[in-house]
This record gives sequence, structure tokens and C-alpha cells, in this order.
Amino acid sequence: MAKPPDPLPPEVMAAFERGHPIEAIKLLVRMRAGSRAAAQSRARRPAGPAAANPVASPPVHRKPSTRDKGLSPGEVPRSNSAFWGWMVVALLTYLAYRFLR
Repeated sequence: MAKPPDPLPPEVMAAFERGHPIEAIKLLVRMRAGSRAAAQSRARRPAGPAAANPVASPPVHRKPSTRDKGLSPGEVPRSNSAFWGWMVVALLTYLAYRFLR
């Protein structure tokens, strides 16, 4: 069963009742942004026994990602283009030999 949505704060409801929907939306966005920032700061703050002894927690090794190389997600690094450059030179040489013979 789906969880019912959170009720709107009283300030937002009052703005809707006054007939100012844009003000109500601005208030709601401001309140949600503030609660999100507070939740993120709580998530960053260590809790429990690891917070008391930071040496006890193992080091976190980050897997290198494509973002480190300036690539977009899903983009593959370019292969060595020198091989294809020599292939084009060889093809042009072959075609010149065939046509100018």
C-alpha cells in the first residue's frame, strides 16, 4: 500500500487560502530545500563508535570513474587514432598507385 504524502505546512496552506499560489510554492520549495540540507549534513556527520575513534574505520578507496577523465557517463575513451591515420595514408597511396599507373 502506498504511503500518504506529507501534509503541507501551515504557512503554505495559509498562502493558498489567501489566494497566493506562487507565494505558497516558493515557501514550500524553501522549506523543502532547508530540510534537504539538514538531512545531508546529518548524513555527513559520523555517528556511533566509528565517530569516537576515526582511526578504527577502514580507508575508503574510490573507484576511478569516467568523470575523472572528463568524459560523460557512458562515454568511452577514444582509442589510439595513429593506427587509423596510417591506414588512411596506406589507402590513399594504394588508390594513387592504381589510378596513376
